[in-house]
Formats: sequence, structure tokens, C-alpha cells
Amino acid sequence: MKRTADDMKKIAEYRKTLGKYPKPSVTADIIAVRPAYSELEESQWRENPEFALEVLFIRRGQWPYEGSWALPGGFIRPTESVDEGARRELREETALESEHLIPVGVFSKPDRDMRAWVISNAFVSVHRRGQGCHVKGGDDAASAKWLTLKLPTVGDGRFHLPFYDGVKQAFCLSGTYREEDLGGGTVLSVEKNPLAFDHAEIIAQAFLRMLSFDTKKLVFFFLPEKFTLSNYIDVYQYLTRYSVSPANIPSFRRQLTATKEPLLEVCEGEWEDLGGRAHAPAKLYRRRND
Repeated sequence: MKRTADDMKKIAEYRKTLGKYPKPSVTADIIAVRPAYSELEESQWRENPEFALEVLFIRRGQWPYEGSWALPGGFIRPTESVDEGARRELREETALESEHLIPVGVFSKPDRDMRAWVISNAFVSVHRRGQGCHVKGGDDAASAKWLTLKLPTVGDGRFHLPFYDGVKQAFCLSGTYREEDLGGGTVLSVEKNPLAFDHAEIIAQAFLRMLSFDTKKLVFFFLPEKFTLSNYIDVYQYLTRYSVSPANIPSFRRQLTATKEPLLEVCEGEWEDLGGRAHAPAKLYRRRND
């Protein structure tokens, strides 16, 4: 918008009054997620019995919370939007580029950061299998590492999100939430917070928000362009904690392919690459884009 001389005069006058208002700093925190076991060879990955997610954490290299697990993120610059700053911070602290940012919410408790009044905007950054295999700590992050989220439980007002570093549990985020009329929920409390700042609350809120989406569509974020029905079901079961029994697979497939607004379509004449494994190949599907 073009500013007139009168606009500039009034802007200067207005800015003189801003000193009487305290000013918060603005940050972004990013929950980067991808399918677990992403760095295994294809044949090894296919032997994994169930789908799981990995979340990217950093070890803080500076005060406050030096040495603690935390989410990647940082302060937004005056020359960038919040989502631009989120992508930059993720890249600077972990060397990971973001393709899909899903807003989680604004976190603004006055005491969330002991250093100053800081308001954070949280995002989920979704990555496919194989992405992020070369993350590393940068800027004020001493290191960066994917931790596996195994068998999360959400329901009846409580959540449990156990994170593993290899076979050893690194920590478990547990607490309470309130279900909302519009879906999802609002975190009420987090017990034994092992993370920096309020990052445990941010992570819990992110998963409650993701579960409020249309899960059948959310699945696509974690799949390649072409996939088998089994691949789709593995992700769906993990995200919903709902088991699709073998007897219900034909009905489930019809829900995805034969309704008025189908989500999947068959890749005609295309079958999965077995990689030398001895069983019949499965059909390949892709997301239907009408």
C-alpha cells in the first residue's frame, strides 16, 4: 500500500506512543515428524511390523535449559513472516528443510520463557520416509536427533506419548486434556515435564490437533506418491489407534475407492517392487485429485 506524506506523519506520531506498551518477542517452535525407521534400507523397513512416527528434537547448547531436549525453533526477524521464520529456524538448527507446515496454535503464558515475555507460534512440519537422514545441530542447538514415538494413547481426557532413543525410553509425556466440541482437545496439564520451556505442552497439543483432522487425508502426508493398501492401513491404524481387521479390509477399501468422493485410485498396471521377497506383489494406489 502506498503511503502518503500525511500517513507518514501520523505513523511517526503513533510510534511515539508505543513506548508505554510492553513489547513481546515472537518465536516459532516446530514439531518435525516423519515415519519411523526412515534410515533403514528398503528391505529392512518393510520388515517393520507396524508404522510409527519420529519427532525431531535438539539438545540445547545454551542457557537456559542447556543440555535439555527441546523443539527446534527461535526468534522471528522483523523482515519475515512467522512461517518463514519457522522454516529458517528449522533449517539453521537442524539442516532440515520444511515442505508442509501445519499451524498448531499460539502459546503465550507470561511465564513460559524465564528470559522475557515471549509468544510462540507452533507448527507441525511433515516429512516423508527418508527425509531428514542428515540432520545435525546448528546455531544454538548442540545436536539434533529423531526420537521414536511408540504406542501413544489418547482418550478419556488423558494422553501418554512415550519417546524412545533406540530401544531405551528417553521420556514419556503424560497429562490431561479437555475434549472440544469442534474436535481435538486442549491440553490442561503435563506431568513431569522433561523438556525445555513449555515444549511438552506444545507437542501434546500438536498431536491432539492432528487427531482432529480428517485422518483418512492426513495419512497422505506420510506416504510416497504411490503406495499399497497395506501401507495406507499401517499409517491409518497408527494415527487413529483403530485396528482394521483382515475381515474388514474389503469394506475399508470400498470406503476409500468406491464412494461418491473417493480418496484413492488404482495405478493401473502398476505393482509394488518386492525387492526379491517371495510373495505376490500388491497393487499400487495413489491419492485421487479431482
